[in-house]
Amino acid sequence: MTLSNITCFRLELDGPVDAAFTGGEVVSGLVVLELRRVTRVLSMKVQSRGVATAHWMESRGMNSVYNDYTSKNTYFRKRQHLIRGQCYQLCQSAIRFPHRLRQKAK
Repeated sequence: MTLSNITCFRLELDGPVDAAFTGGEVVSGLVVLELRRVTRVLSMKVQSRGVATAHWMESRGMNSVYNDYTSKNTYFRKRQHLIRGQCYQLCQSAIRFPHRLRQKAK
């Protein structure tokens, strides 16, 4: 499959668009692939990553000396195959693959 055959590739999560997830929750939805023409596919995988980043500043003293802080935490990093092991002939339309990912509880 070449990238020129793909007209749209998106992930539609179940639930609200601005949802936030916590450790132990299941993230589920559909991987939607729209193709220009009939395409042979040998393998397709989804890579997911959950990251939180925070940035804050603190001031101390009368001269307003600022300390600048940043924190970043990766909660999960997963790879999951949607197609693997045999050749599939995908038709020219929107193909929807169900996808579920369980995060590790912290």
